[in-house]
Amino acid sequence: MEKLMVSQIYQAIESIFPPIRIIKNYYSKFFGAKRYKYLCETIRNNRCRKIMEIGTWDGEHALQMIREAKKFHGRGVEYYGFDLFEFLDERLCLKEFSKRPPKLKEVARELQKTDCRVRLFRGDTKEVLPKVVEKLPGMDFIFIDGGHSVETIENDWKYAQRLMANHTVVIFDDYWNREDAGCKKVIEEIDRSEFNVEILPIRDRFRGTSGSLRINFVKVQKIKKWE
Repeated sequence: MEKLMVSQIYQAIESIFPPIRIIKNYYSKFFGAKRYKYLCETIRNNRCRKIMEIGTWDGEHALQMIREAKKFHGRGVEYYGFDLFEFLDERLCLKEFSKRPPKLKEVARELQKTDCRVRLFRGDTKEVLPKVVEKLPGMDFIFIDGGHSVETIENDWKYAQRLMANHTVVIFDDYWNREDAGCKKVIEEIDRSEFNVEILPIRDRFRGTSGSLRINFVKVQKIKKWE
């Protein structure tokens, strides 16, 4: 609840004083979570052009990924983002262990400034992904960081697989030291004969009222089959 209140206060301040985002980005770069460096690193190493993010939230990571991809593909970059946006009520915030995101139109306005193809999808991915997956292209990079309930992550992984080729990189956030939420249970159930699974080494640590939380990214790719 405290995190939700902080997020709401920040959004209210940003709406009347946009330069605060510069301060936020500076703080995140030097004092924030370190594991997010893998996003741009993955795009850079794999020359990713088509990017899908489940959990767009305020679009901060989307902007970083699009800008990195533009270094190789210019305006040919495609970004597909999913979030509840303003559909996320307090009940779902608690169920999904989530922060409250801004409105879709606010995020879209910022991302469209990149002059790349941007498509945002609003709603629960358990309902939205089954409807749109057949209309989506194959992806080069998929970042799964949406709802944190095991049920939601299982769903997101199920549909992400349908958009994977041999070269596609999938990164899961929220691999942490608990199994009631986060991706740990989902990762443990991935078939190692079909996928390479790597827990990336950078670990962020947070201390709260319920104890210490240690969070890693997990990288997943198909094992290439040679005929």
